[in-house]
Amino acid sequence: MSFTVTVVPAKLSFAVQDGETILGAALRSGIDFPNRCRQGVCTSCVCKLKSGKVRYNEPQPLTEVDKQQQFTYCCLAYPVSDVVLHHPFISG
Repeated sequence: MSFTVTVVPAKLSFAVQDGETILGAALRSGIDFPNRCRQGVCTSCVCKLKSGKVRYNEPQPLTEVDKQQQFTYCCLAYPVSDVVLHHPFISG
């Protein structure tokens, strides 16, 4: 099963396969998605979750503030539904 991730305001969409992170799928799809460490530390891939749901492997990388702000660490996030994310520096 795959889910569709859409990044706004760029309006880019791509499919994420089972067991694939959002960042991994974006890079596989040829999208210039900001990233550096791929470990949830540098925060360059962090997006704001506008709709949908993601999961993380343990240990949970999000702080309570991250959760309140709807931040999504795309290098560690696996979608469990279709997802809409906001990232101001990703362009179509």
